[in-house]
Amino acid sequence: MPVTLSILGLLFLYSTTYTGWFPSRTVLFQVLWLVIAVALYHFLSRINLGVRPSSSVLLFWPIEILLIATLLIGWAVHGSSRWLKLGPLTIQPSEFAKFFAILLLAYFFSACVRSEEHRRFWWALLVLIAMIIPILRQPDLGTAMVFVLVFLSIIYVKPLPWRYLVGIIIALVIVAVPGWFMLKDYQRARIVSFFQPSRDPLGSGYHVSQSKIAIGSGGMWGKGFRAGTQTQGQFIPVQAADFIFATIGEEWGFIGVVIVFVLFGYLFILIYTLARKVQSDYQRLVVFGVLATLFFQLFINVGMTVGLTPVTGLPLPFLSYGGSSMLTMWALMALLASIERHLPTRTP
Repeated sequence: MPVTLSILGLLFLYSTTYTGWFPSRTVLFQVLWLVIAVALYHFLSRINLGVRPSSSVLLFWPIEILLIATLLIGWAVHGSSRWLKLGPLTIQPSEFAKFFAILLLAYFFSACVRSEEHRRFWWALLVLIAMIIPILRQPDLGTAMVFVLVFLSIIYVKPLPWRYLVGIIIALVIVAVPGWFMLKDYQRARIVSFFQPSRDPLGSGYHVSQSKIAIGSGGMWGKGFRAGTQTQGQFIPVQAADFIFATIGEEWGFIGVVIVFVLFGYLFILIYTLARKVQSDYQRLVVFGVLATLFFQLFINVGMTVGLTPVTGLPLPFLSYGGSSMLTMWALMALLASIERHLPTRTP
């Protein structure tokens, strides 16, 4: 499924950025990132994650340093400092943080077996807050939302006493209140326009208004490849990244949207099936963490293109333009492949 989705993403990007028969620079860079991502997948999938899960704790500091560095020397685009420049390439550490956060949370929660080890829950909560704060400062509300939702999903899989749930609520309030003031003015305006979409259709609500027009005009079968008026007219800002779903809806119509949902649905079923096979708590939580990341990222991205969720700049897995997102998605697939590869063989 990741291969099929990634190839479809290249087709959507080709249409979205079309200026002639030769692929645009955006498409060529995405092809390069896809090749690197597949190579990374083959490397990571051969590593046995179940050998020393405690080593995942060591991964916290490098990613935290990158997140803080992004605030200090990051490259700003559209008012958000989320990227670090490496020569001609840019990376987005908050995307990579999703990979490491799953490993860290899975380790801490899998260790909460005996009551005296529940203190690890507080370490998990502290790690989550330490990652979310610099991400909100960038600001990157979408990724912060995914972190919280993945955290809650893992808690659902690994139930804890009620007093810890109270701690979660308090922690969320502690983060949410100052987090609101960490957001840029345009981000607060987007959240307000989500509740009042007609308030500023040419300003903060412009993205969603144009996206709805594109998707609605696609009808059942779509307008055809490279035939979308909204897409080819570049009416939707950052369409290659955040609003690629609008291209799907306009040019491929309802049928194209259903195909994409079916592909993701089948991928989710495969991941859930793997979660039922594993015997280790740590590996099970990793699998559910990956599933939650993909599901909520899909839900938030599609939701913001049709006005169901606030516009947050969160990419659509495998389909949106972005090297860091592509690397992260394939790295998550490598986690699953590694777990499945090292499942204990059953004797007849």
